[in-house]
Amino acid sequence: MIASAYVRVGIVWVAMVAIWLLLSALRDIIWGTGPAGYSLGGHVTSAILATLLAVPMVVMARLVVDGKSVASLGLDLSPTAFRNFIVGALAFLLPSALGFLIVLSTGWASITPTAPIGEIALFVPLLITLVFLYEALPEELAFRGYIQVNLQARLGYWGAIFAQAALFALWGAALWTVGTGAPALDRLVLFFFIALVLGMVRGATGSVWTAIGLHVAFQTVAQLLLNAERGHFAVEGADMLQLIALGVVPFSLALMVVDALNRPARSQAEVR
Repeated sequence: MIASAYVRVGIVWVAMVAIWLLLSALRDIIWGTGPAGYSLGGHVTSAILATLLAVPMVVMARLVVDGKSVASLGLDLSPTAFRNFIVGALAFLLPSALGFLIVLSTGWASITPTAPIGEIALFVPLLITLVFLYEALPEELAFRGYIQVNLQARLGYWGAIFAQAALFALWGAALWTVGTGAPALDRLVLFFFIALVLGMVRGATGSVWTAIGLHVAFQTVAQLLLNAERGHFAVEGADMLQLIALGVVPFSLALMVVDALNRPARSQAEVR
């Protein structure tokens, strides 16, 4: 190891900032969308470049700088990887369904399709792929993988979870502020608690795939419903929907769902 864990974590964090600022600049130059604009071409470009730039950066940091395997970050390709991904996705989707039931049945929010259902259904697999490439895989590998694992060796289990959440919040808030020109104090709090849950889910299973699955499910549902420029849905009461159905309910119950879904597998392992 050529440097302390804190220095190595700092280098990866700065690299993640630089990569996402580069992606934003390229998207604006190539597609002319501006900081708050959207285009499908820009989304596809950013997703591909995010994975092509960030994932090799983290892999090289682990292999060359740390001198350890990528699998030691919790990103193995074993038969359990897909199961962990599904468990993570269900950890969001199951309690989120309860949140949607609450806000829709009380009239706090309403959701109206503004495009043919067939068109929406065809778009969902593409959106899942874009979320996986642009956000879930590179962000989870960097923060819940590289950063959390390296900090755990210095700060212990809970110290690493809280520290990676703080670094993720600073990362997200900094990018938000640069992109919009507006202070991001609310985003700082939001990103911290999202990263805290992702870190606990990753820690509970020992697999980054669980956090990736939760991240994919969360961002796919949020982007499908709340991206007005894409025009698939019109949402009334979006604030309540985000707070309850996409926020408090699923992220409060996610760890409990992961534990419940993993209990049979643990019981079988104990029997063996």
